[in-house]
Amino acid sequence: MERLAALIRGAERPVFVAGRGGRGAGTEIAALAEASGALVATSAVAHGLFHGDPFNLGISGGFSSPYTAATIAAADLIVGWGCALNMWTMRHGSLISAEAKVVQVDVEDGALGANRPIDLGVLGDSAETAVAVLEELQAAGHQATGLRTPEIAVRIAAESRWKDVETVDISTEEAIDPRVLSRELDKILPADRIVSIDSGNFMGYPSAYLSVPDEYGFCFTQAFQSIGLGLYTAVGAAAARPDRLPVLGTGDGGFLMSISELETVVRERIPLVAIVYNDSAYGAEVHHFDADDEDLGIVKFPLTDIASIARGYGAEAVTVRTVEDLAAVTEWVNGPREKPLVIDARIASDGGAWWLAEAFKGH
Repeated sequence: MERLAALIRGAERPVFVAGRGGRGAGTEIAALAEASGALVATSAVAHGLFHGDPFNLGISGGFSSPYTAATIAAADLIVGWGCALNMWTMRHGSLISAEAKVVQVDVEDGALGANRPIDLGVLGDSAETAVAVLEELQAAGHQATGLRTPEIAVRIAAESRWKDVETVDISTEEAIDPRVLSRELDKILPADRIVSIDSGNFMGYPSAYLSVPDEYGFCFTQAFQSIGLGLYTAVGAAAARPDRLPVLGTGDGGFLMSISELETVVRERIPLVAIVYNDSAYGAEVHHFDADDEDLGIVKFPLTDIASIARGYGAEAVTVRTVEDLAAVTEWVNGPREKPLVIDARIASDGGAWWLAEAFKGH
């Protein structure tokens, strides 16, 4: 505790990054961050933990906005709270400067330093450790401003979320920019939601653009890195939290692998919204293979009318090619929501998602 407190006292630009082990400890970590002058962020699995905090940078790693990534990379102290600090969260280490001190807090000693060298490992529960370190700082009379200034708060509000970052709209008459789609859906769908994410090229869009009310509003089950598990995740999330609107972000390939469970959703009258990012391909493979179009036949397929298939299962469905088409989603939200809604979003090609370019470095 004394060594971590000393590192915090000596830091000018500290950043706290909470992971799965930090879930449920947001209040304690945030209190310590306030006393330390630290900004807060999360790994993808803890998205929502610091929702509403004006000094919350959002997700650290491949899903980070340019401002968030640059701010974390400029930190002189990074503390991981129940966070593996792996290649996904730290962009293969590029978010850790050569001058930064790195600390991990975890309940498993085998996790400390497992993915990268650390300057200090603390074996302990995230909440209990944060409380203990705060007591150390208070006993020493330490209260720092650090990066928690009004100017930084303004920049965080304007630049830390992708939905606030200006991008070139690549929409066409037949396909909508997936960033525009996700940004608009974040406005339309009720804020009290639980978002589940399938795996694939598309996954950065619902993860980075759809806000969630807390860390229990985001289900990011990527351990197997296998597509097609998203709908099952969303059904389980809906059963666990019937008080929240279940939202699924999935690709067309993954959704078609599990579409039989749409019958379950209809039969159980689960008011689920399935956002299908339909690019007529296994998009991650298109990006990973980096081949000419004629060599991609095995991972591309003809356009599938997912909306019609969904109606065959008894769900409501809408095909979205333009922002105007989203009026049907608003109508569903304002209605009785007696059936699930499948959004067959015909998305424009992004040439391989930005986060995949980061993830595939060195592969």
